[in-house]
Amino acid sequence: MSDLVRGALAAFGLTGAEAAFLQHNENLTFRVDGKYLLRIHKAAEGIHADHNPNTHRAELAFLRHLADKGMPVQRPMAQAILPDGTMATLLTWLEGHSLHKEDLTPEFLFQAGTLVFRLHQASEGFHHASLRRYGDAHIHQLSAALQAMGQRYQLDSGEIAAAIKAAQVISSRLQAASGALIPIHADLSPSNLLLTPDGPAPIDFSLLGLGHPMHDLGILMGNISSQAQRQAVAEGYISAGGRIDLPLLDAGLALGLLEALVFHADTWPKEPWFAPRLTRWADEMLRPLATGKPLLDETMYLVNLK
Repeated sequence: MSDLVRGALAAFGLTGAEAAFLQHNENLTFRVDGKYLLRIHKAAEGIHADHNPNTHRAELAFLRHLADKGMPVQRPMAQAILPDGTMATLLTWLEGHSLHKEDLTPEFLFQAGTLVFRLHQASEGFHHASLRRYGDAHIHQLSAALQAMGQRYQLDSGEIAAAIKAAQVISSRLQAASGALIPIHADLSPSNLLLTPDGPAPIDFSLLGLGHPMHDLGILMGNISSQAQRQAVAEGYISAGGRIDLPLLDAGLALGLLEALVFHADTWPKEPWFAPRLTRWADEMLRPLATGKPLLDETMYLVNLK
């Protein structure tokens, strides 16, 4: 056990507790004594994550808000700044398991769509001065980071240009819907859903911010591939009372991709699969969106998928 982990446990009065390593991506995470989730907010090498203590405090306040609304989330227990300046947070443990491919049935994804709408409903009334905003400034930063990534790794300039043009379209659509922004998860992929005895539950709200509801839905749909799966999510969302805006859903789908590219800007380009995948993303999503073509139709299927 590293000194950092021991220090975090001591800060929470858990000296001597058993800390089982889970993963290290944007956070270093451990299961503690089977009862708590310990997060040390230090990103793995190559991962671009914003670890501003104020945004983490906003996340903790939001989790309390959701828990008070009856949402199945982890309750915050404590927070601490460690001697090296790293923030650590302690949450309750939520029983369940990470999703496997076989879990992504239409029935489960219908429940997931319902969960997304419930989450958006429960977010009403939450305010915090340190919430991120997924608007113009965010998209401008993404465009600059994409340009820098392209130059750093000598990526195809036409594909990077398509990504930046797509970002401009996304920005325009979000500007037109600026009155509809609410607190959203902003990273609601299947990897941030648990399958619990009571159904799906959202975890890891570290990218929480003010955004459009279709941003959350688009990220979820961008991480599943079949027509039946996407349609099940849409039907669950609508059945719970949600309304789908296809142009904004297209924007949310593409925005999730651009955010993932920037998040992994110094890891993905080093992988052999990345260059052909970027070409496919540019052809199937970024160029069509940049020229105003729809990505998803009423069946939630990628119109331009080849």
